[in-house]
Amino acid sequence: CDTCRTTVEQFYKGWEKTIQGLAADGTFESRAGAAPKITYNQDIEDYLQGFCTSEYMKGYADYVDEGCKRIMKQHHRAIVGTYLHGEEKFGTGGVRTGRPKRAQQVCKNIVQVCPLYPNDQTKVRSKKDKCRACQGVVSDALFVLQRSWLGELSSTALKKRKLEIIDLLEPLCPDMYFRHEDEPDAYNAVCQDIFEEDEDRFVDSLIRQVNAKAEAPVQKEICSKAFDFCSAKDFEQKAEL
Repeated sequence: CDTCRTTVEQFYKGWEKTIQGLAADGTFESRAGAAPKITYNQDIEDYLQGFCTSEYMKGYADYVDEGCKRIMKQHHRAIVGTYLHGEEKFGTGGVRTGRPKRAQQVCKNIVQVCPLYPNDQTKVRSKKDKCRACQGVVSDALFVLQRSWLGELSSTALKKRKLEIIDLLEPLCPDMYFRHEDEPDAYNAVCQDIFEEDEDRFVDSLIRQVNAKAEAPVQKEICSKAFDFCSAKDFEQKAEL
């Protein structure tokens, strides 16, 4: 599932650049409220064939690289179809986007590797729901760290690469708008609070738990113990779900 989500996220970045090139030569036409008018040509085919070895997929764990090649080999036409038949908003920051739904469409319906993504029971229902927002931030941070080549290292080795982890997590907060459709402002606000209040403590907690089999202990340590976004009772209730 993490491999598919990563592939979709990075595919979008390269797709945006490809579309900009098509717009320059007149083979792309943006249409408000409708799917863009795109002529499938050799530029798109070249992008698809070379995507998994491109700059967009550098720096990830070996399992992500291998998974990307497998996914694109089996599903690249269906994946690009979701981009050809959906309205695009490129260069968007700080507002809701269609990217979370596309990740769901591809990974849940087309590739069928994320049956529980996203988990409706952990969705943020309002901007005041800081506890669930914090849990989402922790989940995303683990996702970003574990899928990178750094995620293949032990906690002991990671302690020596703390600055690299901080650099890796730099876009974490603005990326909330690309990963969550349920109150992304809430996720972003909590994320910003964490980094402003005690970035070091947050990263240290992630390093200690980077090889954890489950997210809940990491979420509890960060959201309840390190930061005051949740109470212990919130995790007792979660364990009952």
